[in-house]
Amino acid sequence: MTIKKSLFVITITGFAILFASQSIWAGAIVKDTFKVETKEIKKRKKAPPKFKLVELSHKKHNIDYKISCGECHHDKNNKPLDLKIGDDVQRCVECHTKLKKDKKNKKDIMVIENAMHGNCVSCHKETNKKAGDKKGLKGPAPASCGKCHIKIKK
Repeated sequence: MTIKKSLFVITITGFAILFASQSIWAGAIVKDTFKVETKEIKKRKKAPPKFKLVELSHKKHNIDYKISCGECHHDKNNKPLDLKIGDDVQRCVECHTKLKKDKKNKKDIMVIENAMHGNCVSCHKETNKKAGDKKGLKGPAPASCGKCHIKIKK
């Protein structure tokens, strides 16, 4: 084999290893801050959205507030998962698969919106109660709609 062919084979092999290793790590990358959205829910077509997507900061919750991953991420029996930064985690919609609320069972936890609101808002209210607000709506953690769902200015 000539030197040119050997260099070509080594280069191609190197790129293949690089791309393969990136795909292995891709699932484990957790952004410090991300927009809470799910591709499964269709975007509005008749009118533009009225609110920005909610932004969540993993870094603030995990590092600044010292909240463990398992306080939000749980298994099918609602038991906290023992996760560490970098572990691969399923998206909420992988288990909470219902995309629309049922009029007969408005609090169905399998509805993605209910699961996310229940998880976030209940924790925020608890935090605010510990900070002195009896109802848990006012305090350091946003617990009302307008605090997380920011209106888009026209």
